Amino acid sequence: MTGTSTRAAVPRQAGDVTEPAAPSASGARASLAGNVNRRRLARGLSLRELSAATGVSKALLSQIERAEANPTVDVLVRIADALETTCDELLRRPLLHPEIVRAADLPEPPDETSVHQLFAGHEPGRIELYRTRLHPHAQSQLSSHGAGSVEYVVVLAGEVTLTVDDRPYHLGTGDSARFSGLSSHFYTTDAAPAVTLTMVGHPRH
Repeated sequence: MTGTSTRAAVPRQAGDVTEPAAPSASGARASLAGNVNRRRLARGLSLRELSAATGVSKALLSQIERAEANPTVDVLVRIADALETTCDELLRRPLLHPEIVRAADLPEPPDETSVHQLFAGHEPGRIELYRTRLHPHAQSQLSSHGAGSVEYVVVLAGEVTLTVDDRPYHLGTGDSARFSGLSSHFYTTDAAPAVTLTMVGHPRH
């Protein structure tokens, strides 16, 4: 279904808009900056209002959203409480692009049992596990699982093309990927069938 929605603009006070974190910012600070900024704006809070709710100065909050500050645990807890989330969520690295693990990159010495951690998940809520068989020249249903969800896939047999937000990623037997479940995505095959194992992790609400 397609359509256009119009939302009334919400007036913002001076200082509400924070410049994005610099690309050189450390991973944790950059993740914190983006997560605090997105959650604050989603709740329609100005920096002044968040400062009043947390007891953290407006200047420090602005520095946090620019990834220029290293806040204490106490400050993180107060911000998380005001935004009705957790410190873990504020520090979580967003999945901006799919992460691919190639089977060929996993060392498997002969005559030895090999165990490889493919991904470490952080979704504390519901999980769904699927085994899917795709016929030749097939396409799966276009899917999106909602904000905060993460999809993991392992190709058990054959080859598939994973398309996420209109960008294709070729996956062979044994290859793995994870990506934001909010992104529109689907799987396709060529001349041969394929079997995938997919897990979708949903956040606790």
